[in-house]
Amino acid sequence: MFSIDIGWKKNVIDNKILTLKKNSSNEERVISARVRGELTIFINGDELSLIINWGEFANTSNANIYYNLDNYGFYESNWPMSKDGKNSYCPNPELLLKEILTEDTLIIGLRPKNNNEIRYIFDISDINEIIYDNIEFFNSISSLLNSPFNFQKFPDKNSLSLFYNDQIKLERDTRMLQDNLKHNDRYFFNPFWFMESLSKNYQLEVSDGILFFFNRWLKKTGTLFTEKDIRVVKFLNRNPVIIPYDTIYDVNLKGNSIIGYRININNKYLTTFTSSNKNQVQNIVLFLKNRIKFNFNS
Repeated sequence: MFSIDIGWKKNVIDNKILTLKKNSSNEERVISARVRGELTIFINGDELSLIINWGEFANTSNANIYYNLDNYGFYESNWPMSKDGKNSYCPNPELLLKEILTEDTLIIGLRPKNNNEIRYIFDISDINEIIYDNIEFFNSISSLLNSPFNFQKFPDKNSLSLFYNDQIKLERDTRMLQDNLKHNDRYFFNPFWFMESLSKNYQLEVSDGILFFFNRWLKKTGTLFTEKDIRVVKFLNRNPVIIPYDTIYDVNLKGNSIIGYRININNKYLTTFTSSNKNQVQNIVLFLKNRIKFNFNS
């Protein structure tokens, strides 16, 4: 059975599965009646899900979801839907959870096909208290997620905002890059179905957080971007060139649409991104510059 916990509904199964639910403060007419939306935080072992229930059938397949936050502004993307069309699943649950931990209100909406827009408002002013009271379930998700909660008192929103600020910016940066590159089949983002070959060719360890990969030829040569560095494997060279972000002081875009666009790092040629337009490679340059800035400030 669900029990009320400071406005949230909480359910625990086998001390492993946690479900936290909260209704929206407003109602919307979805199809037949005015209904409330429902925000769900679901944890099963090391798997985290953030789900919005729209109250009735709202959309098929992927749905155009947008949300607005005081600290981080507006964002929209496609979220997968449940088979019955009622639930939307956040594709970046850990990032969104960090974002809303610094907020008092979540405004989230859906633009259905052939129907009126649905928008719900959630009071999340107490979400930091809820996470603190259930932090044992979040320990297996992310050390960065639960670190500020490992004290005798739950952290306030300002403390969480300061703690998560840089990491949220980096994760939003990676998400924006993925949005810009998703229609180019040369680029792959985590998780990878060819992880074994990547680990071997790029000398990866378990602790190396992989962000995305540019496939130059048959996934045997290309450029790999991790949380800590860039790794390039070229023809006739089995050992990757590894460049840590904290050693980079200069990044430039070179080339043109005829010979291809390339990136120079520290005034030296790194690699060419074939089958990529100028805007796509410029986004990679921006991504790298933000990583440099993060390492400089940390």
